[in-house]
Amino acid sequence: MWKWETDQAAHGVIVMIHGELEHHARYGWLIEMWRSKGYHVIMGDLPGQGMAKRASRGHIDSFDQYIEEVKKWIEASYQFDLPVFLLGHGMGGLIAVRMLQQMKLEIAGLILSSPTFAFRHAPSKVSHVLSGGLNKLTPEHKFNFDFPIDKATRNQEIIEIDKEDPIYINRISVRWYREMLVAMKQVPLENKNFPDVPLLLMQGGEDLLVETMVAKKWFRDLDLHEMHYKEWPQCYHELFNEPERDEIFSYTESFTRNRLRNIGYDV
Repeated sequence: MWKWETDQAAHGVIVMIHGELEHHARYGWLIEMWRSKGYHVIMGDLPGQGMAKRASRGHIDSFDQYIEEVKKWIEASYQFDLPVFLLGHGMGGLIAVRMLQQMKLEIAGLILSSPTFAFRHAPSKVSHVLSGGLNKLTPEHKFNFDFPIDKATRNQEIIEIDKEDPIYINRISVRWYREMLVAMKQVPLENKNFPDVPLLLMQGGEDLLVETMVAKKWFRDLDLHEMHYKEWPQCYHELFNEPERDEIFSYTESFTRNRLRNIGYDV
C-alpha cells in the first residue's frame, strides 16, 4: 500500500480501491485532487493486479483475498485519527460493499463509482460455460476478458496511455471469474447486513462494462438515513477518467465536505 499525505491542514482520509484489470498508478490525477482539498490518500494494488505479488496477474484463489488486503489499508488510515471515507471504483465498489456486509468499519462515508454488481460485458458464452468445470480442474487457466480499452473511457489521452501500459490486465483466470460471479450474487442477498453509512453512488449512463440497473435496484432497496444517487448521462465506466472528471470530482468532494460539516468539522 502507499500513502499520499496532503500538504494542507488535513481534515480527512480517502481510502481508494481500484477496479478490475487495472492498478493504483492509473489514479494519479485523482490522488492529487484529493490532496489539494486537504485529504490524505491511501491506496494499493489488489492481489493479482498491478505490482502486487500475492497472486499471479489476473488470478485470485478467493475473493476474500481482496477483503483481507483492503482491510489493511483501512486499518492504516485510522492512524491519522481523522474521518475516513472509502471510495471503490468498479470491482473496488464490489469489494467495499462486501466488506461492509461482513464486518464493522469505522468510516464517515462510502463512495461507489460504477460498482461492478453485474457484468454488461462478459466473456464469450463458451468461456462462461467452460469456466465452471475448469474452476475445479485448473483454476489458474486464463482466457481473454476482451473488454476494449476505448470502451472504458472517452478520454483519448487515457486510452493512449492504457494501450502502452504493460501491467494492464487483459487475461483473467477462471477462478477470478467464478469468484466475481459469486461475490456479485451475494450483494443483493445480504442487503440486510449493510450498515447505516452515508452513501454516494455514481454511475455512467453509457457504461459498457457493468449493468447499471443492478446497482440502481440495490440502491433503491437500501434503507439508510443518508443516500445519494447520481448518474452522468454521457459517461462510460471510468467516471474519474472521463472528460467531465473535474465536475465529477467536485460533486464527489462536496459529499465528503458536507459529511465533515455534519460531524462537526470546519471545512
